[in-house]
This record gives sequence, structure tokens and C-alpha cells, in this order.
Amino acid sequence: MLKIYKSGREGLEEQPKIVQGSCVYLTEPTEEDIQYVTNRLGVPTDFISDSLDIDERSRIEKNGNDLLLIINVPLIMPNGETIPYRTIPIGIIQTSEVIVIICRNDHLVLQEFRKILDKSFNNNINVSFILQLLLVTASYYLRCLDDVDRKVIVSEKLIQKSIKNSEVYTLLNINKSLVYFIKALKVNLLMMRKLSRVLEMNEEDEKRMQSTFNEMQQALDTSKIYNENLGNMMDAYSAAIEINLSVVVKVLTAFTIILTFPTMVATIYGMNVPLPKQDGAYALAVLISISAVISLLTGWVFYKKRLF
Repeated sequence: MLKIYKSGREGLEEQPKIVQGSCVYLTEPTEEDIQYVTNRLGVPTDFISDSLDIDERSRIEKNGNDLLLIINVPLIMPNGETIPYRTIPIGIIQTSEVIVIICRNDHLVLQEFRKILDKSFNNNINVSFILQLLLVTASYYLRCLDDVDRKVIVSEKLIQKSIKNSEVYTLLNINKSLVYFIKALKVNLLMMRKLSRVLEMNEEDEKRMQSTFNEMQQALDTSKIYNENLGNMMDAYSAAIEINLSVVVKVLTAFTIILTFPTMVATIYGMNVPLPKQDGAYALAVLISISAVISLLTGWVFYKKRLF
């Protein structure tokens, strides 16, 4: 889908063609959309195809006066997916005429950025728009991490009541999302360091860049903390499961041993061979009493040894 905006009296106004000072949104583009943009602006096709590659890492590339910036942002996975979050690249192409924003879908970051442009876009292509998009991205990471924290708390409460495989797998999948975040944020920060050396920024832009860098660094630090805490939590639950299993096995083993003695007595006196006192009037009562005494004595010993 190709959307072309230009600042007007009432904010952003959609345009039929790319003109000087346009802001071009290229989301879920068709081949015709890609062909039109590349032919109109003369940018390399790789700039667009790389921005649409789901596995593309954050980076900066220059081709003459054209600048390509790719940044990875969180992506909320649809219902039914096991992993709650992944990352997806957003490409920004800055030329002398226009700024082009490319993504595989109409991401929430782009929707929020469009609202900012509606208030501040003045048809002058400059560094501030790139920095604003980076700041929106950093803030979105922090909001996603807050959601991750809530999911972990809910799963933790459920596991405390009853440890089930489904809840453990939920924590495992959340941890995978944190790994995606950490990987993307590290590369984003590296890209931003390079960006500060490539772009010509005034004092206000430098302050915005520093603020954005701090937000991105905070998101990375938070992701690492959550990842480490979640790993420790899963290790603790794993140890708890092993301890509970050991206790169950220990108790079952003790009961097995206690019940062995009555079984042995019953087995011996159940054989078709002559045995002492087998014809006595109280033979059954005596055997039951002996078995009960031996079992109770064995149980008392196990209790003293803290095997129950």
C-alpha cells in the first residue's frame, strides 16, 4: 500500500503523486508500488527490498545523497502464535526531495509517527524526522517490556498454584521474545552511534539524539534484567519440580517397603507346604498382628529418619 502525504492547512494531506517535500509511506507494498517509487526517486531497489526483509538487521547505507536507515522494532504476534513478540525492520530512505518509510505492515510505530507528522511536518526534509521515529521506536520498546512484565507476573502466579507444562512453556516463549529484543536493541544502538557521525545535526538534534539513545539503552538494560530474572525463575521452578518429584518418589518407596512385610508373611503362609501353627484357631489373627507390628515399627523408623 502506497500512501503519499504532504503538509497542508489541516495537517497531512494525501497526494496522488510524489512531489517535493512528500512523506511516503510504503507498507505491504505491491510490485507496482515498489517500481513506482524506485523509478520516481531513482533509489536502488535493494533499499526497499532490504527494508522488507524480515531478517534484516539495523544498519545505515549511503548511495550518493540518498540515505537508507533500517531499524528493528517490536512486533506483536497474532493470537495463536506461541511467541508473543518478535522484531521487524522499518526502513527509512531520506533523499533530497522526500522521506520514504517502508515496512511489511502498517506497524503501530508508524501509526504513532504519522500522528506526530500530522502536527509537525512542514514539507522540509531534515534530520529531526528520523530522530523522532527513533524516539517513538524506543518508547514502544519500553511499552512492550511493560506488557512482558505483566505477562510474567500472571504466569508466575499460576505456576505458584500449580506447576503445569503450559505455564512453563509460556515463560519460555516470553524469554525468547526478550532474546529477540536484546539482539535488536544492541544492533539499534550500534546503528545510532554510526548515525550520529553520518548526519549533520544542530544542538537541538543532538539533544534529541541523546534522549533517544538513553531511551534505547534503557530498553536494552530492562530487557537484559527481565531475561536474567526469567532465567533464574525458570531454574528455580525446575529445581522445585525436581524436589517435589524426589519427595514423591521417597514417600512411595517408603510405603512400598512398609507394605513388603505383610506381603511376605501372606506369601509364605499362602504356600501349599506345612507351616508352624497354620492350623491354630488364632493363626490368621496372629499373622495379621505380626504384620501390623512390623509395618508400624518400620513406619516409625522412617518417620524418625524424616522419610515422610
